[in-house]
Amino acid sequence: MWAVTGAALIALTAPIAAEPIDNRAVVRDFVERFYARRDVVGAFAAYVAPGYIQHNPGLPDGPTAAVAALAPMFAAPGSRFDVKHVLVDGDLALVHLLGEGKPGGGAAAVADIYRLDGGKIVEHWDVLQPVEPGGDPLAQAAQPSGQGDTARNRQAFDAFIDLLFAKGDVEAAYDRFVAPDLIQHNSRMGQGRAEAIKAITALRAAPGATFTVQRTLVDGHFAAVHYRGRLGRKDRGAAVVEIFRFDDRGMIVEHWDMFQPLPVTSRNAHPMF
Repeated sequence: MWAVTGAALIALTAPIAAEPIDNRAVVRDFVERFYARRDVVGAFAAYVAPGYIQHNPGLPDGPTAAVAALAPMFAAPGSRFDVKHVLVDGDLALVHLLGEGKPGGGAAAVADIYRLDGGKIVEHWDVLQPVEPGGDPLAQAAQPSGQGDTARNRQAFDAFIDLLFAKGDVEAAYDRFVAPDLIQHNSRMGQGRAEAIKAITALRAAPGATFTVQRTLVDGHFAAVHYRGRLGRKDRGAAVVEIFRFDDRGMIVEHWDMFQPLPVTSRNAHPMF
């Protein structure tokens, strides 16, 4: 007969700690099912919580409404949903894609942002901006090497966001953290750092202009900021997502953005933020 000590008994009866949830693996499988295989029903059944909070103004809360709207769009012959970048940062994920739900109906640059809890997607924001027909304005100029230094780039991005949004010092932010030969995917701006400084400074100089950061993500070579921008006191504003690519030196070398004006009404009770 084996004797069981008090310590051993405690060890035997103690609850087994649950394995930590790998949000990156969850997002990877969700993206594969949803965007690549177009299995909207299966992706939502596996990974979206019943209490799904929706910030897209065209949809009510809950996964049922999202599936009803998205499944026919994703199943349409000739539709395309080309994922360009996926960022996972803690409980947040961002999927950047070129989407065209109805052939001939025009493509859009899209940023889908998801919040996860307990291995399920519980909240969603998005920004959609129509793009000119033809070509691929989201195409990346160069494929970065390796995984990228998330910790270093997070430190740099936090300082960049502080200078740009909190302090409003466009020139200092761009001179310190952006390469002179910045690759620009915003068709309203010229190429290079100097052109970006000129355009952004002019926007921010408008009377009553405000830019309020909602959330940021950093993942390897990539970082993103989601914010509300207003160009005047009477402007309802727009939801904006900007995505940046860092090089191996920790400098921003490429930029994409999307903006969507805020509508007057919404089918859910949440703002776009």
